Amino acid sequence: MKELKLGLIAFACLILTGQAMAQPKAAACFFSNDFEELEDLTGWDLGPDVERRTPEGEGLGIFVPAWTLGNAAAANADGYFPVTDSPIDNRFAMANDAADPCNCDMADVRLTSPLIDLSGRTGVALECRVFNENTFSAGPTVIEVSTVEGEWSTLITLSDIQDQWQPVFVDLSAFDGAANFRFRFRWSDGGAWAGGFAVDDICLRGRTTNDLVVSDAQLGVSNASIFETGDQRLVYRQLPLTQVAPVTVSAMVKNGGTAVLDQVRASAIITLNGIDHGPFLSDTIDMLQPGEQRTLSIATGWQPDAPGTATISIAGSAVQADDAPEDDSAIGNVQFTADGWDNGYSAMSCDRGPTTASIGGSGGFIISNRMEIVSSGDQAAGVSVTYGTGTQNGAVVRAILMDANFSTIDTSTRRTLEQADMDAIWNGLPIFESFANHPALEPGDYHVGIQQLTSGGDQPVHVAVAGPSSGGRSVIQEGIGFTLDYLYSTPMVRLHLATVPVGVDARTNSEQLLHLFPNPANDVVVLQLRDANRAGRWRVLDISGRMQAEGTLQGPSTMIDLGALPSGTYIVTVETEDRVGSIPVVVAR
Repeated sequence: MKELKLGLIAFACLILTGQAMAQPKAAACFFSNDFEELEDLTGWDLGPDVERRTPEGEGLGIFVPAWTLGNAAAANADGYFPVTDSPIDNRFAMANDAADPCNCDMADVRLTSPLIDLSGRTGVALECRVFNENTFSAGPTVIEVSTVEGEWSTLITLSDIQDQWQPVFVDLSAFDGAANFRFRFRWSDGGAWAGGFAVDDICLRGRTTNDLVVSDAQLGVSNASIFETGDQRLVYRQLPLTQVAPVTVSAMVKNGGTAVLDQVRASAIITLNGIDHGPFLSDTIDMLQPGEQRTLSIATGWQPDAPGTATISIAGSAVQADDAPEDDSAIGNVQFTADGWDNGYSAMSCDRGPTTASIGGSGGFIISNRMEIVSSGDQAAGVSVTYGTGTQNGAVVRAILMDANFSTIDTSTRRTLEQADMDAIWNGLPIFESFANHPALEPGDYHVGIQQLTSGGDQPVHVAVAGPSSGGRSVIQEGIGFTLDYLYSTPMVRLHLATVPVGVDARTNSEQLLHLFPNPANDVVVLQLRDANRAGRWRVLDISGRMQAEGTLQGPSTMIDLGALPSGTYIVTVETEDRVGSIPVVVAR
C-alpha cells in the first residue's frame, strides 16, 4: 500500500493510545515486549552502530543504530522490505537495510535482550513472531542464548517464509534456574543492500507439563482457502438465514506445556435460541508437540432454521490430564439474520470484534470484502459502510458489487458525503448505499466494497476495520489500473440482501438495543437497554472469545463490575428473548 495514499487512524474513543495494535499477551508472560512504544528498546543491546554506504558500497563515515522501531509503512522501501501490515499499523523492532537512513553495512547485527533471572522458573519457553523472507539472499537468521558473559550458543536457525509473519517457539527449559540468562536475534544482510528482519510480540513464559490451550472459537475456518467458491467457510460475524449452509466451526488448539499431547480433539456445542445442538466432534490430532499450534475444524452437518445469535462453545481434550484446565475451552458467536434491521438486516459481515482502526486516504481506490453466496435468488440490495473519522465532508463515494474476478456487476449512484453523514460517522453509525439495479445473485463468490472517487475533488475517505482477515478475503485496489493488494484486517463493509425500509433508522442491532457508559471504563460500567421491559443475560468476552463475566439484566440499567479485568478491549454481549447485541468496551487504568 502506498504510504501517501493510505493513512491509518486509530479510533481514540475505543482503543487506548499506544495499545491500538498491540497483540494480546497471556498473563503467564513474565517477560514480554510488543514494541508499540518508543521506549520499548530501552534495556536492549542494539549492538554497534552500522555505517551508511553509497549504492556502490562506499562507506560514508556516518553511523546509525542497526535496530529501529516502526510499522509496515516505515519498513517498506519500494518493495525491498515489504513487511505485511498485520494487524494494521502494528509496530515492531527491525534491522532494515532497505529504508532510510540505510543502505548500511549489516553483515552481522544483533538485538540482545536485557539480563533475565530465571531462578525458580520451570519449563521456560520463548514465543514471538518474525518477518524473515530473505528475498535478497541475506545471510542466516538465528536465535542465540547465553548464561555466561561473552559465551553464546545457537538454538535455532529461522526459516524463510515469504509475505507473512511466522510464529516462533523455542524451548528454553534447559536454562531453567539460570540467574544470568540472555537471548538475542542475529541477522546478516549477506552483503546485499536491501531487505531486513523484523521481530514482534516477544514472550517468555513458564509451562506446566500438560497444558492444552483453546482459543478463537468461531464460525468458519481462519486458514480455509478463500478461493474455494461457495464453501461458506469464511469467518462470518453475521450471515443471512437465506445464505447459510451446513455449519463449519473451528478453534485454535495449542500445546502450552512441556510434554507431547496425544489424541487431541475438539468438541463443539452450538446454542441457538436457547436450544443446544451437538456435541459435534473434530478429527483427532495424533500428537501435538510442545509449542505447536493447529486449527481444528468441525463440519457439524447442522444448519440453522431460525434467526438469532448462536453461541459456539468449543472444548479441547487430550489423553493426558490437563494441569491447567482453565484455558481448555473458548466461546464465540455468530448472528444468523432475517429481513428487517432489527434482525441484522439480512447482512453478510466478516468483521470481528470492536473497531480498532481505519484504512483509506485519497487518490481513488476501492476497499472490498469477499462474500460467499450459496443460494440463488437473493438480490444485492446495497452496502453499509462504517467510515473512519478521517473521512472528510464533501468526499465522493459509491458502493460497488464485483464478481470473483473483480469485474463490476452493479454500483450505487455517486454521492457526496454531507454534514449529516459526518455526524453519523463521528457516532460510529453505518451508512447505507443502495445498488442501482439490485441484481439477483447466483451461487459463487462476490466482492462488495466502497469506492473513493476523485470527481469534484479528492477529499479522503477512511473505512473502519475490525478484526483480522486472511489474504484474499479483504482487498484494496488503487490507481488507474486498480492495482490489488490484500488486507489483513477486515473493513466494515457489509453486503445487504434486503431493501432498506423507508423511515427505518439505519443503525446496527447493537446500537438500537443497548448503550454502555462510561467507555473507556475503570471499574464499573452501566449497561442501558433501549427497552426497559426486556429480560435476559449479559456476558463479557475477551478478544479471543473467552467469557470473563456474566450475569442477568436488571431492568433498564445494569451495573457491570470490570474491576477484576486487566486493561484492554472486551466485548459486552446481550441476549434477550428476541434480540441480541454486542458493544466493545475498553478497560483503562
